[in-house]
Amino acid sequence: MRLVFLGPPGAGKGTQSKIISNVLNIPHLSTGEILRDMSENNDYIGKELKNIMSKGMLVSDDMITSVVKKRILMQDCNKGFILDGFPRTLPQANSLESIMSEENLKISSVILVDVPEDELLKRITGRLLCNKCSKIYNKYSNPFPENGCGRKDCSKENIMVRSDDEEEAFKQVRLKKYYNETFPLIDYYKSKNLLKKFDGSGSAEKISKKIIDFINVIY
Repeated sequence: MRLVFLGPPGAGKGTQSKIISNVLNIPHLSTGEILRDMSENNDYIGKELKNIMSKGMLVSDDMITSVVKKRILMQDCNKGFILDGFPRTLPQANSLESIMSEENLKISSVILVDVPEDELLKRITGRLLCNKCSKIYNKYSNPFPENGCGRKDCSKENIMVRSDDEEEAFKQVRLKKYYNETFPLIDYYKSKNLLKKFDGSGSAEKISKKIIDFINVIY
């Protein structure tokens, strides 16, 4: 089972891909985590990544593709994997297709977790972060508890809003980037009869059940 998860920022694709990864017992491959892990290696790719990331530079498509290819060919991915955060663009999707073809592998399905824009704004702009323990809350759906995070050194004074979670920053940067770069992948995978869309509104448990039911029926 080889799955790709797509969705706008705040839709919950990361949460869903982790849940499905645990249910299917296959690796959840988040691009960010892969890059961080690979940058610790003492090989050529690891050293290049460490150099790029330490300078705050963007990792090129070619480098990301090389890293993803290396990761999905590891032994723990023999029975499948879930890609979360790759591909993000059409060139990356074409690169992934080339990798699959070279290795005689196929993507089983592309799961789109979709949420209306007004709900995304509520989720993102309502998001609160504890800068002590990194726990995430939401002023609309999961407010900071009166007794704190459960740690002695966490209090309301530690709660903050990430700068890129502010409404204008979210609309003008993150959401715009998604529509410009990632949204075209929906038609790309739809044309290949690989796309399955799920409504990401509601509880994580209900959404994951629908995804699991779909996987069980199809596969």
